[in-house]
Amino acid sequence: MVFKAENFSKSEKWIVAEIDPGFIHVQYNNPKTLNAYDTEDWKMYQEILTGLENDPETKIILISSAVPKSFSSGLNLTSAMGLMSGKEDWSFKDREKFMYQHIREFQDAVTMPARMRTPTIALINGICFGLGLDLVSACSIRVVVEGARLSIREIKIGIVADMGSLQRMSNLVNNKSLMYQYALTGEIFSAQDALSLGFVSKIVPDLESGLTYCKELGSNINQNEQWAIKGTKESIQYMVDGGTHEQGLLNIADYNAAQLVGGFPKNNFGSKL
Repeated sequence: MVFKAENFSKSEKWIVAEIDPGFIHVQYNNPKTLNAYDTEDWKMYQEILTGLENDPETKIILISSAVPKSFSSGLNLTSAMGLMSGKEDWSFKDREKFMYQHIREFQDAVTMPARMRTPTIALINGICFGLGLDLVSACSIRVVVEGARLSIREIKIGIVADMGSLQRMSNLVNNKSLMYQYALTGEIFSAQDALSLGFVSKIVPDLESGLTYCKELGSNINQNEQWAIKGTKESIQYMVDGGTHEQGLLNIADYNAAQLVGGFPKNNFGSKL
C-alpha cells in the first residue's frame, strides 16, 4: 500500500512522512511560538496518531520537532487564557464542569503514545517545557539532544501539571527525590540530568545526528514482526502504567497463544542472533 501523508495531516504545522514502509515520522513545525500548542494543535496531534495507529501498516513512529530551537515551549498561554472567555455569567458548577471536560479531552490527546500499541520514539531538542515534557513522557523511547533544556514548568505559572508528566515520570525515573525537586521548583534540568534520571536512553550531539540515530533505531525495530513489536510495547506499557506481574504474564500468555497457534514464524533464528 502506498503511504499518503495527506491522509494523516490536514495542517501545515504538521509534517508526516514515511521513512520506510511501516516507519513513520511525525514533526511539529510552529516556529512562531517555539512549538507551543493551542487546542487546534493538540487535537491535530491526536488525529494524526489515531490515524497512524489505525493504519495496519504502521509499526513504529518517530516524533520530533521541525524547529531547531525547541521541541515544545509548552502550552500556548495566550490561547489558554481565552478558554473561559464569554463564560463569566455561567455558574461555578457549569464552569467547573466545562474545565474538567476540557482537561480530560486534552489528557486523552497527550496520552495517545502511551495508549497506542504502536511504539514511539521521541527526539527532544532545544526547549522542552511543560506540555512538551508531558508529550515525551507518554512516548516509548526518548532520545535527547545535547544542550536541551527540560522543565516541569507548570508550577512557575501557578498551576499543577495535569497532562501526565507527574504521573508518568514518577514511574519512569530512578530518583524520586529529584522528581519532587524538579516538579516543585519548576527548575530547568539538562540532557545529562535527564539521562542520569533514566528518563532518556541516549544523548546525541545535535539535531541532525539525533535524527540519524533515531531513524537507525526505528529501522532496527521496524524489521521485526509487527505482532511481536506491538505485543512487546503493550506488555511493557502495562507494567509502566502500574500493572501487576501476574496479570502481565496472563495477558501475554493469551496474546502469544493466539499468535502462535499456527506455529512459530518461519525464519532463520540463528541469523538474528
